[in-house]
Amino acid sequence: MRNLLIITQKVDENDDLLGFFVSWLREFSKRFDKVFVITLLKGGYDLPDNVYVYSLGKEKSALKLWRFFKLYFYLFRLVPKSSGIFCHMSPIFAIAAWPVAFIFRERIVLWYLHRSVTLRLKLSEKIVSSIVTATKESLNIESKKIIEIGHGIDIDRFRADRNWDNLNSRQFRILSVGRISPIKDYETLIKAAGILKEKGFDFRLKIVGRPVMVYDFEYFEKLKKLVQGLKLENFIEFMGFIPFSQIADYYKEADILINLAPKGGIDKVVLEAMASGSLVLVSNTAFKKYFGEYDLFFKHGEPEDLAGKIIKLINLPNGEIKNTTDFLFRSVSQNHNLENLIVKLAGLF
Repeated sequence: MRNLLIITQKVDENDDLLGFFVSWLREFSKRFDKVFVITLLKGGYDLPDNVYVYSLGKEKSALKLWRFFKLYFYLFRLVPKSSGIFCHMSPIFAIAAWPVAFIFRERIVLWYLHRSVTLRLKLSEKIVSSIVTATKESLNIESKKIIEIGHGIDIDRFRADRNWDNLNSRQFRILSVGRISPIKDYETLIKAAGILKEKGFDFRLKIVGRPVMVYDFEYFEKLKKLVQGLKLENFIEFMGFIPFSQIADYYKEADILINLAPKGGIDKVVLEAMASGSLVLVSNTAFKKYFGEYDLFFKHGEPEDLAGKIIKLINLPNGEIKNTTDFLFRSVSQNHNLENLIVKLAGLF
């Protein structure tokens, strides 16, 4: 019998950041007899009968000391029954699981993508068998253990039929998705929207996401003041928290997804938009290998360039827009398909 133990932060398909992981668990269930999941917190989900979710109780405000002992109770119970341990995103999970994995001679695979290099990441690199990530640009640590396998995008969830007729003669719909945080550079997007307004374009911009850290809330207040100062209240809408179970609808109704993250790892919201058939514009040149010959880049931090690229896209002939979006859909399907990713991960065990 081939079983897998997974340790993750949250199992909740309505969560805006980690809701996608429920789709991963469904795919894992097709390739293992049983999938055991230890999670800090569980919410709503619909999973096959061979997936067993064990919560450490954060949703019930369980004390950290209680969660600590509960983690090791589950580890000693489940590791002997498993063919390996898959730790999702948090290096501390790999570190915590290592003593039990060592006793029972089980391998640990860590999924991780983040710009920061922490002491926990450095330590986990020493004890895991592999670190899997979407692209090597997603990590700033050097290691022979790093395996690049792409993001896992549930293509069918985002797929949409498109009609590009008269894009330049109707209100066009712009979308940006991500945490309200300075690294997302939303002020450049808002200033570009101001330029579009001055030029007389009819558009609607929806920003999906919420602030999380203290400095995020301060940044959010600055953004709202910028919108007011540019008199864009009738053009821009901050949507706030949107459950992952509902986010596909926003991609499907958008004409252009704009992502303002700087150069580094590829943001999966761009891939989700590509899967929906939307046009995309990014400032991160790491996407070059997924865009082929299409120029879908703007200069980071330059609203004039971004506004110009938006105008260029909406003025493209219908046939050229369709060729572009068809290519983007094929690119994400070939390189970041969820089913292919889980096959690769399962092969590591």
